[in-house]
Amino acid sequence: MKKILILSANPKNTDKLRLDQEVREIKAAIKRANNREQFEVVTSEAVRVEDLRRALLEYQPAIVHFSGHGSGSTGLALA
Repeated sequence: MKKILILSANPKNTDKLRLDQEVREIKAAIKRANNREQFEVVTSEAVRVEDLRRALLEYQPAIVHFSGHGSGSTGLALA
């Protein structure tokens, strides 16, 4: 079974995003897929740097999806 890790972060100093809706849509799409039994979805919200590291080590996902803000060449905006 392939693990899909969905991480989301919407720090206070950024525009409000509809992260819960995005996660719901991803889960719904997987549920409709032909090979859905081959995937397990794991989510982590309000992700901080230490949460990101911990989740990657704990779940060892095949796929990582990040929902949130990026800041160009400086990287992701975490909580």
